[in-house]
Formats: sequence, structure tokens, C-alpha cells
Amino acid sequence: MNENIKNNLKELGFKNNEVKVYIALTQLGEAPASTIAKKTDLPRTTAISILDKLKAENFLSTHKYKGTTQYWIESPKTLKRSLENKIKIADDLNTMLTELYHSEHHFPFADIYDTKASIKNFIEKALIKIKKGAKIYTIDHPGIGNYNKIYSDKFSEVVLALKKKKGTKTFTLVPHNGYQTIRKHKLKLQDITVREMPENIEFKSALWIIEDTVIHFSGQYPFVVAINHKIIAQSMKSIHDFLWNISEEKN
Repeated sequence: MNENIKNNLKELGFKNNEVKVYIALTQLGEAPASTIAKKTDLPRTTAISILDKLKAENFLSTHKYKGTTQYWIESPKTLKRSLENKIKIADDLNTMLTELYHSEHHFPFADIYDTKASIKNFIEKALIKIKKGAKIYTIDHPGIGNYNKIYSDKFSEVVLALKKKKGTKTFTLVPHNGYQTIRKHKLKLQDITVREMPENIEFKSALWIIEDTVIHFSGQYPFVVAINHKIIAQSMKSIHDFLWNISEEKN
């Protein structure tokens, strides 16, 4: 049993002597440093150094009894609580560091979302993060119903409200005869300009360009690929500009 305990403690980052001291005090429950040093066959100064480290990590506590410092082992549940706290810290760091990740580097990175819940969450966050007055460039096929396959009309209203709150302007390209399939109330709820592409250009998924991010969206099967890279975004924007210039304005 002790070997299993030792190996598991090492997996949690305990060093050899820390394992000895932790197990010894677990068995004793409460003891002065001299007793722990004797039980672990370690110099007293080494034992005190390790005990102080474990105390700082909240695995044990101390109190004075007749002038001698007594070390008291905390419940083994402390190990679990400590790890749960570290996981929470790691989750918080993941959120904070994601925005810094390669922020000053030219290497692109991509996120993929392939569930309805994750896609809705991504879209909402993307619109919350954009700057006020930002321009969004899209290529869409309203007749395909990519968005309807992912979220309800109610969520669509939330998305349009976010765009309106941010003062975003949307420039959308649709296939030939695609304008008539757009629900007219969606045009009224946002600042959007729509152009129809020439008859021979087909586009069945959706493409968004928001600042330095290119978002490829499809509702069949549902997925979103978001690529964050300034040069890629600028390149796709050039293609959008070319198509925009050869397309017919509808509204």
C-alpha cells in the first residue's frame, strides 16, 4: 500500500523526501520536527524545511505546545482541494492567455467548433469582442439555411441586436437570385449592404471576415473554422473586394 501511496504522491509532484515527510506525519497525525526527522531518517533541518514548504501549500498546520512547534497533518481531502484549485487557475489562465497566444507573432492559429452549442457560444463571443463600428464582410447563401440549422430565430435576434449595439456594418455577397430568399426583417434589424454575385459563382457555405479573423461556417454538417491571421484575413478580403466590384447591389 505504501508503495502505491508513494508513487501517487510523486505523480502529484511530491519529491522523494517530501513523500517521506508527508507519509510520516500522516501516520503520526501530530508531532514535533525532531520526531518526524527521526521517523524519516532525515536531518532535522531538512525535515523542518520540507514541513515549512508543506505548510505553505496548506497540507499541514502548526501550533505551539510547551514552547515546541507541533506539526498537524490536514485531511487527505486537502490534496483533492489543492488540485481542484489548480485546475480552476489553469482554466482561468487558458481564458486569459488565449488572447495573448501568438498575439505578436505571424504564425496563424485556428479554432474548430463542431457542435451547435459551441458554435452559438463562439458567434456570440466573436460579436461581443469586436470593436465598435467594425465592418464585417461575408459571403452567404441564404437559401441554404446554414444558420437555421444551428440556431433559432430567437438567437438570431440576439446576434442582430449585438451587431446593432456595436454599430457594425455588414457587407454581404450572396449568389445570383439569393437576395429574394433573405428574410426582410433581418435586413431592417441591421446596417447591411447586399450584393448578388454573377450567375456562374456558387457558394454553399458561409464566410465571414472580421478584423484579422476568417470564419468558415456551415450548417451541414455543423462546423465553424476560425483562422486568426492578419495576412490570411487581408488576402480573403481582397477576394471579397474583387467579387464585390463585379456584383450587383440589391439594397
